[in-house]
Amino acid sequence: MASREGCLKVLLIVLNVLLTLVGIAFIAFSVYELNNVSAGTFQHVAIVVQIFVGTFVVLSSFLGCFAGARLSLSLIWSFVSCMLILIGLQVYIIVAAHVTDYVERSRTDFQALWADQRRSKERIAFIEQKYTCCGQSGPQDYILQGVGFPLSCYENKERLQSKLRGNGCLDAVQSHATDNLIYGLISKWLLFVLELGALGAATHLGITVRNKQRRERF
Repeated sequence: MASREGCLKVLLIVLNVLLTLVGIAFIAFSVYELNNVSAGTFQHVAIVVQIFVGTFVVLSSFLGCFAGARLSLSLIWSFVSCMLILIGLQVYIIVAAHVTDYVERSRTDFQALWADQRRSKERIAFIEQKYTCCGQSGPQDYILQGVGFPLSCYENKERLQSKLRGNGCLDAVQSHATDNLIYGLISKWLLFVLELGALGAATHLGITVRNKQRRERF
C-alpha cells in the first residue's frame, strides 16, 4: 500500500510539473499571438480566454504538486475540483476550436481592416511587415487606388523595386491562421490529456490516503 501511495505521489508531481511547463508555453504562445491581432476581434477574445486557462493550469499545477508532497486530503480534493473545472473548460475550447473556421475569421478581420484603410493604416503596415506581404491581393491594389506603395511593402523598408514584395496579405494571413490552428489544437489536446492523467492520479491518491487514514483510526 505504501508503495502504491508513493508511486501515485510521484506520478501526480511529475504530471503537474509537465502541466506547469505546458501551461507556461501555452501562455507565452497566447501572449505572442495577442500582440498580432486586432483588439475586439473574435481571435482577440479567444486568445484572452486561452491566457486565462493557461494561468489557471499553472496555478492548479502548483496546488497539485503541493498536495502530492503534503499528502493532504483537503488539498488533493481541492486539486481534483480544479481539474474538473479545467477539463470542462478544455472540452469547450477544443469543441469550439474544431467547429470555428479560424481561417474565415482571419479573412473577415483583414478585409474589415482593408475596407477602412484610413483608420487601419498602422495595423495594415504591421501586417505587411510581419507577413512580408503587400496590399490585400498584391501591390496592384495600391496601383488601382492611385497611391504609392507604403514603406511596409518593401523588404527592410528600402524603397527599391527589387525589394517590393509581390504577395498579398490576405493569403498570408489565412496561411498563418491555418498554422496557428494546427499548433493550437496540438497544445489543447496535450493539455487535455495531461489534465485527465492528473485528475486520475489525484483521485486514486486521495482514495488511497483516505483509506489509510480510516485504517489508522481503527
